[in-house]
Amino acid sequence: MPEHGAGTNTRQHGRAGLLLAGEMMPDLALVSATGKLVRISDYRGRRNLVVVFCGNGNSDAVRNCLEQISRNHSEFESEEAQVLAAVQSSGQGAEIFERGGVYPFPLLSDEGGYAHELAGAPATDANRPIVCVVDRFGEIRHVWHDEQPGCIGVDDVLEWVRYINLECPE
Repeated sequence: MPEHGAGTNTRQHGRAGLLLAGEMMPDLALVSATGKLVRISDYRGRRNLVVVFCGNGNSDAVRNCLEQISRNHSEFESEEAQVLAAVQSSGQGAEIFERGGVYPFPLLSDEGGYAHELAGAPATDANRPIVCVVDRFGEIRHVWHDEQPGCIGVDDVLEWVRYINLECPE
């Protein structure tokens, strides 16, 4: 079992709108760089998800998180986990969204910031990534809210994905 224990969160509690372990991930509908509509439910019953809320994407913390995941993407694939990154694509976020082709996973546009609001990452403090591990049934299993640089480690995220697969190998 991962070190933090099932269903725990390493982020502040009590802020309105925060996604919590044990809840169902909302069925967000976001647009890919190719214009395709991507829904969380597209993966339900098929793959575990790692959903990264990137805010406007214009911070070292977000870039570092996405680069770590990119370098280890084959490990996520071998664990049958799909990585999705949601970027507030208006203003500065449009730049990282347009560079989406450099990542081996979809960058999805959160034009109005609705998905980020649900994750507790409003535009005013969206310069840190929030990473959710979601099982194939749609339950949020763990959430990292990166309040300090370097806080989210890809090894921890992979450990949770592997743990979920051990619990329910399908």
